[in-house]
Amino acid sequence: MANASKKERSERAEMPPPPYVWISWAVLFLYIVVAIEGAIVFYNYPWLTAISIENYSAGPVAFASVQSGQIHLCGVYLIETLLALGPGWCAMSPGWTQFELFVHHVPYVAAVALAFFGGHAERWTAPMTMVLLTPLNEGMFIAQSLGAPDWIAKLRRAFGFAAICLLWFCETWTFLRNLIVHYHIGWSAVPSLLADAVSLGGIYYHLLLLRLYVRRWMKTRSL
Repeated sequence: MANASKKERSERAEMPPPPYVWISWAVLFLYIVVAIEGAIVFYNYPWLTAISIENYSAGPVAFASVQSGQIHLCGVYLIETLLALGPGWCAMSPGWTQFELFVHHVPYVAAVALAFFGGHAERWTAPMTMVLLTPLNEGMFIAQSLGAPDWIAKLRRAFGFAAICLLWFCETWTFLRNLIVHYHIGWSAVPSLLADAVSLGGIYYHLLLLRLYVRRWMKTRSL
């Protein structure tokens, strides 16, 4: 069974960890910093605005905090992407192919750039705040690679499933809420509607991740 698993990983061409362990520690440190920042942003976010249709603006202070967190998270994603596309290293190794990391990181960075530079971010601050919880998941992934005890893997999967569930519900509601807002505005909201449609890729991707979590649990009956 172990040989079959190794063969499958080899066929998937999973990336190796950086040969210099300090690189993995550095990436882990960055994820921890962003995770702490994300927890603070999450705690201070005015969540009642997230369920409001008429008053969904989180305010300038919350918006600035979310923007700052997203810049830092995207910065870490870009560093990991460069490590993957350049020397072909992955601090979250084993488990990630170059293509999988690219699909996870690059479209998200592009979507965040579209949101902020296109003037659409105000409608999406709630899901962006939820996303700022997920660096802890990546951080625990790297900790496993650096030799953390097995219970960290179980904690990571439990936390990852809970965080992605919350994120999926939040981003799905936000998309539907925005549809209602655009409908009331009329034809002039079509560009904003098209921009919001980009989020459907992320909603679908997170649904696939939840499906993988459930399938693994049904197969192993354990975290």
